[in-house]
Amino acid sequence: MTWDGSLAISALQAAYASGTTTPTEVARAVHERLTAYAALDPAVWIDVVPLEALLARAAELEEAYEGRDKPALFGVPMSVKNSIDVAGFKTTLACPDFAYVPEKTAPAVERALEAGALLVGTTNLDQFATGLVGHRSPYGTPRCVYDREYISGGSSSGSAVSVGAKLVSFSIGTDTAGSTRVPASFNGLVGLKPTLYSISAVGLVPACKLADCVTVLATSVDDARQVYDVLRGYDPDDSLARPYEKIVAGLVPWREEGVRFATPPEELLGVLSAPYAKLYKQAVDRLERGGLQRAEGFSYEPAEEANNMLYGSSIVAQRLVAFDDYLTTHGTSTMHPVVASIFSASSGFSAVRAYQDLFLLASQKRRVELEFEKADVLVVPSTVTHWKVAEVDEDPLGRNKVLGSFTHFVNLVDLCAISVPAGTWTNDSGNEMPFGLTFVAPAGRDAEIMRLAERFAEMQ
Repeated sequence: MTWDGSLAISALQAAYASGTTTPTEVARAVHERLTAYAALDPAVWIDVVPLEALLARAAELEEAYEGRDKPALFGVPMSVKNSIDVAGFKTTLACPDFAYVPEKTAPAVERALEAGALLVGTTNLDQFATGLVGHRSPYGTPRCVYDREYISGGSSSGSAVSVGAKLVSFSIGTDTAGSTRVPASFNGLVGLKPTLYSISAVGLVPACKLADCVTVLATSVDDARQVYDVLRGYDPDDSLARPYEKIVAGLVPWREEGVRFATPPEELLGVLSAPYAKLYKQAVDRLERGGLQRAEGFSYEPAEEANNMLYGSSIVAQRLVAFDDYLTTHGTSTMHPVVASIFSASSGFSAVRAYQDLFLLASQKRRVELEFEKADVLVVPSTVTHWKVAEVDEDPLGRNKVLGSFTHFVNLVDLCAISVPAGTWTNDSGNEMPFGLTFVAPAGRDAEIMRLAERFAEMQ
């Protein structure tokens, strides 16, 4: 028996247990795939671990665990979004002038490495993690794995492509306003945006510190769960960290049957493209046939109001705080022009306005909490359509903004979410393109939305 080449975590675990393959063989295969794929899409990576170093790491794992129980991610290849520190690799945020080489690896990445993961490289992103298109980087535009005329989505663009192209088993990404859920949807992946601050954000260069979240992109819910179980943990050095166990302890478990779900109102769903509208309706019908119940009286209004705040309030000024030193030295002159315009529009808010917006957002968060007394889960399209690269060029800001129609509010009001594949549509080139559905629930419901996502996949 030989290894079939699958990078699914459970498949690798079985192959290692049976002796069908070794981390060294997987490392060689992954490096060959990476090299071949670079000819098709050279914009996926910012830094790649040299083959010699990758093989050395594989050999180290083999020696360390010879005849011993293997750790959870033993020999599992991964990538890391290049806004998260990895010691010895430059952290760029897709801006060469900003780049630095950290001395320490981010705790989230370190946890994966301690669990035996094989780091393959760091991935491209929308510059300064600003964007949902994956088309704002001087390192190039990673393309959708299903059709390279189309965007991959952002800002975790390279992360999504590295998983979707089967170059790695999973990627550690980030999500502030949809930066994992959108690219997961576009590339047929599972994108887990877990409970805020349940994974350490130390070593993550913030885009919007109060809403940034370390995430997982994988090919299955089970893989995402296994990685999340490794990454999750209270970090006392993270000023925003909170013990996940305490959050979960205060929750009443969902009933086995009759889970109640809510959806956005019909008038908001009008923004969906025709294929997406059809697939979303089919997904909702599937949930009802699968035994879920429509929630009664759920109001989407506070979520929609929070969604509109991201780019219409002082909340965006957080990015000016994160990059104050860089902006003082460089200004916006060397930024990607679209990103520069966004940074410029983020300034000019008064302290009074900032507090007004914080108080308003707190009110919306409480209103959302009350609405979730009427529903267990909110079910939304992961995004509204899939643009070609050329279409984004026609209207970079407008077409980026619309992609977040059902994503921006999630972190702002402290919810967890998971995007999963939910059907396909055929584009004008005849290619089957994926559609993503997102399950959204209150903080601490990560395990339940993952179980629901798996149940959804089994529904007819």
